[in-house]
Amino acid sequence: MSENTAEPHVEPPVERIVMKAPVAAVLEAATPWSHVRALVPEDIPWLAGAVWECYPRREPFHDWDRVVAMTQSMFKNEAGPFMPVASPVAITEDGGIAGAVTVVHRCTLLDDLPDCPYILDCLTLPDHRGRGVASGLLAAAARAVKAVGETHLALTVDVDNEPALRVYRRLGFTEVMRRPLPG
Repeated sequence: MSENTAEPHVEPPVERIVMKAPVAAVLEAATPWSHVRALVPEDIPWLAGAVWECYPRREPFHDWDRVVAMTQSMFKNEAGPFMPVASPVAITEDGGIAGAVTVVHRCTLLDDLPDCPYILDCLTLPDHRGRGVASGLLAAAARAVKAVGETHLALTVDVDNEPALRVYRRLGFTEVMRRPLPG
């Protein structure tokens, strides 16, 4: 994962879709990932690198220093109360990391987001895509929020991220609203 801050091309903003799903629907449709653990502060360098590798170079993910700062801010509860137990990391058979989900109890970045646990990131590294990592991580997050009495999960996805949209729809997420990407 490159930490090169001199990206030659920044993609134009796209509309974003806010989606919400019943926890029960996610649990019914998802196959759990066999080995998960909670995200911890020591994962910040890996998580920042994964965000850099996985997300398109568009606002707010076009600047390496900003990606690092955003990753660190999650552990400082700047986007809402961070839920480490609901933020699983998928571990591969050889002990590597295949992906991660980050969840806050309520996202405080915007006033009109759904009033339920909010998935800030759902990342699967490119070499592990198509193997059920995202679905398994979302199942683990859903189990954790259900254990504390929550009934729904929400997230935001770029309108042009068709692979993610397919996974989310299969797990019961439906569109709540659309918004332009800030920038």
